[in-house]
Amino acid sequence: MVVFPQGTKLGPVLFLVMINDLELRSANMNHWKYVDDVTFSESLSINEISTLQLELDAIYSWAAQNDMKLNGKKCKEMLISFLQDQPDVPRLCINGLPLELVHSFKVLGLTLNDKLKWQENVELMVKKAAKRLYILRVLSRINVPSADLLTIYFSLVRSILEYACPVWHTNLPQYLSDKIEHVQKRAFRIIYPWCGYEDALGIAQSPRLIDRRQIL
Repeated sequence: MVVFPQGTKLGPVLFLVMINDLELRSANMNHWKYVDDVTFSESLSINEISTLQLELDAIYSWAAQNDMKLNGKKCKEMLISFLQDQPDVPRLCINGLPLELVHSFKVLGLTLNDKLKWQENVELMVKKAAKRLYILRVLSRINVPSADLLTIYFSLVRSILEYACPVWHTNLPQYLSDKIEHVQKRAFRIIYPWCGYEDALGIAQSPRLIDRRQIL
């Protein structure tokens, strides 16, 4: 899997149209485009030859023809394999520069890794959400009503904890689910300091995060 942040001298509207025009040659290749990023992947069987380099060369030529330039230092390569002996796959290059081989990278706010596990993504998400609890603490000290604090929590904190959850929820182990739930428990202790978590869920008319993710 490869991620390509692209740079251009053209205006953003024209650039967006040109990115939408990008197509890969191989029908066996998957690719995703968003504004100025392109991610593409290839699935190989044992002893099957990769065509990623050919696609990469084609994208490099396409970018040059459209007055754009791929920044090889910002492009990443990640190999996902569960074989005991890792396959010997040739390194991908842009204009002779080998891409950095990484074990994880972020795509549209989600941190993916080469083991298809979600621990790193959850830890970053929980850390970001926990920092925003400071907003609730400050507002609670100046006696902002609990209803308003709840709205702020839903908007600024819970939204982080549920970002793209249909992608990762079904593969989430219990300990990571508990770590996410703990952030909401902390938030409700700030919003409703006079009662426990179960009672706070009832007052807020809000289910547990794991139940919301299941519905989503």
